[in-house]
Amino acid sequence: MRLRHCLAVGLTGLALVGASVVFGQRPAEEAPFAAPQPAVKTTLDPNVFAVRLLLGVGDDEPRSWSGRVSVDHGEVLGVEGGRFRKGDAVTGRDSWKARSLRIRTTAVTKQPAAKKKAAVATRAIGGGPGNVGPTAVPTAVIVSLKASADATLKVSSDQGEFTVPLAELATGATRSFLDDQVQAQRVAPTIPLADSPLQEDFPAAVSDMHSAWVAYIAHSPVGPEVLTAYNQRPRSFANLAPSGGGDMLRLAHLSGGNVVSTVDLTAGGLDLWRPAIAVDRGGKVVVVYVENRGGNFDLYRVRYDPATLQASPPERLTSDPGADTDPALARAPDGTLWLAWQAWRDGRARILLMKADGDEKPLVGGDGGGNEWSPALGADGRGNVWVAYDTYAAGNYDVHLRKFRPDGTPDGLPILVASTPKYETHPSLAVDGRGRVWVAYEERTANWGKDAENLITGQGSSLYRQAAVRVRCLDGERLVEAPDPLTRAPQGSGLRIANSFPRLATDAAGFVWLAFRHRQEAVWGNNATMVVGAGWVEYVTALTSQGWTPPQPLPNSDGLLDNRPALIAPEKGAGPLLIAYSSDGRLRREVEFSPELARTYATHFGTPPGVANNDIFVAAVAAPGGTAGTPDMKLVTGHEPAAAPVPAVHATEPADLARMRAHRVEAGGKIYRLFRGDFHRHTEISMDGGFDGSLEDMWRYAIDAADFDWMGNADHDNGSSKEYTWWLVQKTTDLFRSPRLTTLFTYERSNAYPHGHRNVMFDHRGVRTLPRLVEGGRVVDDDTKMLYDYLAEHGGICASHTSGTGMGTDWRDLNAAYEPMVEIFQGHRNSYEHFGAPRVARRPGESIGGWQPLGMVWNALAMQYRVGFQASSDHISTHISYAIAIAEEPTRASVLDAFRRRHCYGATDNIVLDVRTADGKYLMGDEFDKPADGPVRLKVLVHGTKPVARVDVIKDFVYVYSTQPDKDRVEFEWTDHETRGPGLSWYYVRALQADGQIAWGSPLWVRDFPKPAGQ
Repeated sequence: MRLRHCLAVGLTGLALVGASVVFGQRPAEEAPFAAPQPAVKTTLDPNVFAVRLLLGVGDDEPRSWSGRVSVDHGEVLGVEGGRFRKGDAVTGRDSWKARSLRIRTTAVTKQPAAKKKAAVATRAIGGGPGNVGPTAVPTAVIVSLKASADATLKVSSDQGEFTVPLAELATGATRSFLDDQVQAQRVAPTIPLADSPLQEDFPAAVSDMHSAWVAYIAHSPVGPEVLTAYNQRPRSFANLAPSGGGDMLRLAHLSGGNVVSTVDLTAGGLDLWRPAIAVDRGGKVVVVYVENRGGNFDLYRVRYDPATLQASPPERLTSDPGADTDPALARAPDGTLWLAWQAWRDGRARILLMKADGDEKPLVGGDGGGNEWSPALGADGRGNVWVAYDTYAAGNYDVHLRKFRPDGTPDGLPILVASTPKYETHPSLAVDGRGRVWVAYEERTANWGKDAENLITGQGSSLYRQAAVRVRCLDGERLVEAPDPLTRAPQGSGLRIANSFPRLATDAAGFVWLAFRHRQEAVWGNNATMVVGAGWVEYVTALTSQGWTPPQPLPNSDGLLDNRPALIAPEKGAGPLLIAYSSDGRLRREVEFSPELARTYATHFGTPPGVANNDIFVAAVAAPGGTAGTPDMKLVTGHEPAAAPVPAVHATEPADLARMRAHRVEAGGKIYRLFRGDFHRHTEISMDGGFDGSLEDMWRYAIDAADFDWMGNADHDNGSSKEYTWWLVQKTTDLFRSPRLTTLFTYERSNAYPHGHRNVMFDHRGVRTLPRLVEGGRVVDDDTKMLYDYLAEHGGICASHTSGTGMGTDWRDLNAAYEPMVEIFQGHRNSYEHFGAPRVARRPGESIGGWQPLGMVWNALAMQYRVGFQASSDHISTHISYAIAIAEEPTRASVLDAFRRRHCYGATDNIVLDVRTADGKYLMGDEFDKPADGPVRLKVLVHGTKPVARVDVIKDFVYVYSTQPDKDRVEFEWTDHETRGPGLSWYYVRALQADGQIAWGSPLWVRDFPKPAGQ
């Protein structure tokens, strides 16, 4: 049940827009638009008081928290589940049935004894690093009331009774009851704006003089929403390259407290990305959005006229090669619309600025020193335009702010809003009535994406461990810092641990509003019916003269980390702040799932999956208590905050990478280059990805922190076989492709030992992930053979990973034509070369992820399988494991072909490793006949980042040659003088630096057959 709140926003005095919409004429080649969608029959009512009851805080085992509510001076309008699972239900207008739930949390670093008490309190919300092993999480209900200010809410539950004076919740503060087992907090009343079976996402919103407009993208699935397991092997996998589906752009109108109408601004079946919205001087609604046509993402514009109910045909705004994305719109006081966006030109990202309602050439908005990201835009009362963005110019992300005069000319140099060695990104910008420019941004640790090891040791700076939101203000020439927005967060709530993607707005009353994403849970599976990743919830707070108000969670805001709500402040007059946001319901929605799919995932993951469906909601946030204004704020001296020195990681990396990219391998009449990358990198889309960051984080890591030549995503089945997350991965794989980065279509397909985890790779878009072959609720041996058939039909390959663990394989049925390589080392765990080799576990307790010795790579070689070597990262670890493709060109097809031919090697640093035959005919990975005129001779070159301590040549399980050069560069030839009978031999080279870094070259296989009789 989803309760339809009755809430009335102070956007009043409007006539409702009619039910029919007349569209403008379309070009003949464009598909006709659909009719307006029926409005959602809900109304916003300001007299509703909504309360969230968090039940079972700190439970150490599941307990019943079924209950009933009443109010003494008013009426209960209804209740709805705020954290329901299977078996929980609303049983009446004022009652529910629910339990706290036992879940499996992600194990992280151990907590000191002094922090254990805090960790217990934190684990109830799931936000802190103290979550280790099975625990219970609270359930939640949201109670909607019409009641007087002095009313009291009475709650009767299976664990006891308590009363809640509503006056104590008016400011948003949290109150605890029943020995802190229950938390009560006022929350914003919410209504659904779009809740169809489609996936509705990426809202952008704006207000005009009287109403609000929300543009968003609605996605129709390409094939089934969730792929189900097979109970018999298909004859063909053609249905896994489906056609149809795709995106359309929609516009919803909120007026007089109602969702009046929803119109389609584009045809369906498109490939779209985040829109921006504004209202021009004539009252027309202007939407700028990103569309992929012919492999290039460009900006398009649609104008909708509320007076005539007509939409213009899409107009193309950009056409340069390279993606144009992340548009931001703002209106100056004279009505001029300004547009800023991220533009990829020649492999670099720039922030560009132009007038959105003219044909002028783009102005340069950023400063061009490094890749620039996440533009935010605003205009002050004098017509000046302000652009905030983050840049990697200093080798880490900093937030810059630039001012442009009303004519578009720059006014001064960029202002350094945040410029420490930390990760400072995703700015949001708002200009208040006094002309002050407010910038909120996200802050993570220094050396982001550099040399992070696995989850157990926790060394280095992984992509997402802890994050905070900061707010600064440019007041004239003074840059000042607002207080910590989490100052009034309840103790033990976990709210300080992981907060991201801040969004700012200022209203006519003078309040500064801040919304941000908070990681509520970082667990495997979360919802008992959905295989999803961590649970993220939107919070909102306001800055008053007394400081920030207590952060309030927004109901129905659970979903992904990268979820960017739109804040709508009324232009004039009173009224609540509106916030439009998407949610997939992962923490609260009960869904249906097929028995076959449930059995498949229960076998490996222990939780049955369901569908996470994105809808869009609108919340009305009541005005904060206290008076408008700002408290004392700290001056940021010199526009740059002081920071303790942070040692650089890999200070020589630019030179090391230049050396790798300049190297050429000449073999067999061809010239090859070294292309460094990774296709085993997880994000939050994986059900165990709560510490891996967003999809954008992964691409930022590849482009900036790691400076890869190629990259592929490795989320489990691109999101547990869900179509929408697969679509997002596929889309961003095209979006971030550039001359500097080759992107491949990849995913991880996970089965328990002995069937094994495998990373799948394609060079083209559009292939869905492969379901499991199940019998009696268990994956069968033929599942791996089925995988090879699927790869053969769709032109893909795969690689086993962590082969010597519970995620590995005993090499049964391996087909090297479709599994031509193996992950010999993983940054998140160990090496799996052979017992006694560097970084290989010596005993079960040292093997992260289980102990399965038959999965060692030498065992595969003993079974005469031809597999090349590569190294990958998996979770957490960054910048310490690389797969180097020896390819002719930086194209998808060429990189895939390199791995297919085993022309590759694995390394833990930027090491040049070149192994080929002395006659120049063959290189690592090749198979060939022994020369008739003499022995096998290898030519070896190693150029390390530090002195090379040892180079080994290994033949058929024997270390046949070793050298200890103790210098950065070593080059030698080695001749195999061994006389052996006919058969197949293999050779590979391993280089070990003095600092412990390693490179493993793929083997060469040499056939030595008997000579013909008489010779």
